[in-house]
Amino acid sequence: MPAANPHVVGEGYEFDAVRAQLGGQAAPPYFVIHRGGVIVGLCLGLTWNPRAESDPCEVWVGRKGDLAKWGAKLAETTGPLPVYVRRVEGGKWIYTGLYEVTGSSTEPDVIRPRLQPPVITVISRIVFLQRFGTARVAPVAAADSAAGISTTDGQG
Repeated sequence: MPAANPHVVGEGYEFDAVRAQLGGQAAPPYFVIHRGGVIVGLCLGLTWNPRAESDPCEVWVGRKGDLAKWGAKLAETTGPLPVYVRRVEGGKWIYTGLYEVTGSSTEPDVIRPRLQPPVITVISRIVFLQRFGTARVAPVAAADSAAGISTTDGQG
């Protein structure tokens, strides 16, 4: 769990300041701020994660390099994660608050409708997040459990 975060919800920060504040390593993949193999925060650009500010927040994980491995690690993460969203390429990272993982899916029927060619052509996993302390049920309707969405609370 990260140390107390003095960043202010709604304020923008440079990526290096976010990584330094969270104590993250300067190593890819950069959407997960990590230290010693532990994910300590997320930086989600809306270009690659267009539902990052939705409820539930969705993290769309690619397949390139180690992305799928980090997506699986994110899906298993428990506890609060600081989340930052970049609304425009090259812009600052807006602190949106603390979130927690509530579920994930690797099912093609869940992923396919989210593909947005030519920009987003491959998604290995979708990880669902809700504001920390508010997650009580699966992030998607219970009927989606039949579509392969798993939840971290055993309901899917």
